[in-house]
Amino acid sequence: MKITPRMYRAISVVVLPLASLYLMWRSRRQPAYRQFWDERFAWGAFPLKTERPRVWIHAVSVGETNAARPLMEAMLKSWPECDILLTHMTPTGRETGEKLVALAPDRIHQCYLPYDAPYAVEKFFRQTRPTLGVIMETEVWPNVMEEARRRGVPMVLANARESEKSRAQAAKAIEIMRPAFGSFSAILAQSEEDKARLESLGGKNVSVCGSVKFDIRPNASQIASAKNWKTKINRPVVLFASTRAGEEVRFAKALSNHRDIVKRASVWMVPRHPERFDEVYRTLTEAGFKVCRRSALRDATDIPEDVEVVLGDSMGEMSFYCALSDMVAMGGSFEPHGSQNVIEPALAGSPIVVGPSTFNFDKVIRDGLTAGAMVQVAEPEEALVQFERWLDDPRSRAEAAHAALDFSQCYAGATQRMMKTLEVLWQKAQKIASLTS
Repeated sequence: MKITPRMYRAISVVVLPLASLYLMWRSRRQPAYRQFWDERFAWGAFPLKTERPRVWIHAVSVGETNAARPLMEAMLKSWPECDILLTHMTPTGRETGEKLVALAPDRIHQCYLPYDAPYAVEKFFRQTRPTLGVIMETEVWPNVMEEARRRGVPMVLANARESEKSRAQAAKAIEIMRPAFGSFSAILAQSEEDKARLESLGGKNVSVCGSVKFDIRPNASQIASAKNWKTKINRPVVLFASTRAGEEVRFAKALSNHRDIVKRASVWMVPRHPERFDEVYRTLTEAGFKVCRRSALRDATDIPEDVEVVLGDSMGEMSFYCALSDMVAMGGSFEPHGSQNVIEPALAGSPIVVGPSTFNFDKVIRDGLTAGAMVQVAEPEEALVQFERWLDDPRSRAEAAHAALDFSQCYAGATQRMMKTLEVLWQKAQKIASLTS
């Protein structure tokens, strides 16, 4: 049965009790999901409209929030008259966003975007009154887009990506998704492939700008700290970055078969989600490894001599982990999650090994493979073999590191390209708002 827009609006209200059950289920591991329900269900008040014209930026979780930073910095600089409302859907996204609020506490406000029920999104728009809306990457909600259209708020899908898997899922509900995608005033895609998929779903005014994640400036203090640590570690650092459920078990098994690596290198594993830190610690210890936690270390001299794996159980330190590493296995690519962000280690000059699942960064990874910045393998075991090659051949590892850094620099400039489109829409939106206020 096809779901019509009218049916979707009714269903979106009926299923709200399921959303509360979902939040309670997630809160078992991450208690922060019990907070701010008044925002999620529009029971309370949202950050009220200020005297400034407001840009609303929606960044679902950590990745989208980090990607929003270059655009936010450009907006704060180019549009001194603007106020920014930053919204999220996950506690980790909100926690990451708090660092962005610190860029200009008097001009940036933060809350959750409510669930996509008509009454909730109507209240959100009525109270916050955005002048322009910017959705980061992939989060397209039909009722949100319909309310924005009804109120005449121009919407932009920025740093947009659409994997073939996501396109196929959206196509199953094309009657409700086509109007949503077609409501954007502009879609700023990461690649030509993304552009084609977004247009197939009804997207209009789609242009290719690249990814703003290549414009993210690594945290300078974290880089300096990592350099200090490296002088004391005195061994190459192997990093398993942003690992996802199922991958740690496989990496641990591969490490057991290549145990010489933990003697020749300092091995670090950083899970993608903080609620899994304890689980991953147990996985590694049960596999027979001596593990210590990053949170227990003040500096590299605190790492016990018999430690074989350091668990990266801290949030917001990816610049540190990437700068510390000499080679990286990218999480999310060894299970069917489409890979996590390969850009951050490339910016740090770390060569990368990716697994078979790369749909989130398909074009970027293909270009990285061509540039020699990355190596693709089918199994974790093969990733360990590649690490052994780089440990045996420092010259080859250095060449791959230079290729990664050069590759990342070639992709810079997406923020500037996106701001050209946003500037036109911002000026137009302000004129319309001034006439209707």
